[in-house]
Amino acid sequence: MKSFGGIPRGARLERIKASPRWAGERFRNVHPVMLGLRDPNASMPTIREFLCDGERRMPRRPLPSMDPLEAWSRPPASGLRATWLGHSTVLIEIDGLRVLTDPVWGRRASPSSLAGPKRFQPVPVPLRAMPPVDLVIVSHDHYDHLDYPTIHEIAKGVVPFVTSL
Repeated sequence: MKSFGGIPRGARLERIKASPRWAGERFRNVHPVMLGLRDPNASMPTIREFLCDGERRMPRRPLPSMDPLEAWSRPPASGLRATWLGHSTVLIEIDGLRVLTDPVWGRRASPSSLAGPKRFQPVPVPLRAMPPVDLVIVSHDHYDHLDYPTIHEIAKGVVPFVTSL
C-alpha cells in the first residue's frame, strides 16, 4: 500500500510492461471507448453545476437504510444476497462466499480528511462489525472506490484482494 498513488517502479513496473494491454507508455483498451456522453444530444453540465449545484447533488432527506447485522445473522434464503453499504461498497454473499466490493468507510472520497466530497450519511455498519469476508474486489483506483484507511485495516487480515492493473 505504500505505492498508493505512486509511480510504478521495479518489479511492479515490469509486471505492468508484461501485460498484453500495455502499449509502450500506457494501457490501451481492447474495445473502443466513446469519449464524453453516450447521448450526443444530451447537454453537458457546466463546471458551476457540477461543483456547486448542491440542491441537485445531495438528497433532500436521508436515504432509507437499515441495520444489516440482523440479516447477516442468517444465511441468504436464495443463496445470493447483496447488501449496499454506500456508493460503490457492496457485500455480495453467493453460495456461502462473501465478496466485498470497493470498500470505503471514510467520511470523504479523498486522500484528505479536510477536502473532497463527503458521504451523504454514515455507513450503516462499522467496519469492525462486518462479517468475515472471503474476497475484496477493488474495481479501480479512484478515491471513491479505494479508501486507503479502509483498505489498510482490511489488509491486516488474510483476505485476498483482486483488482485491475
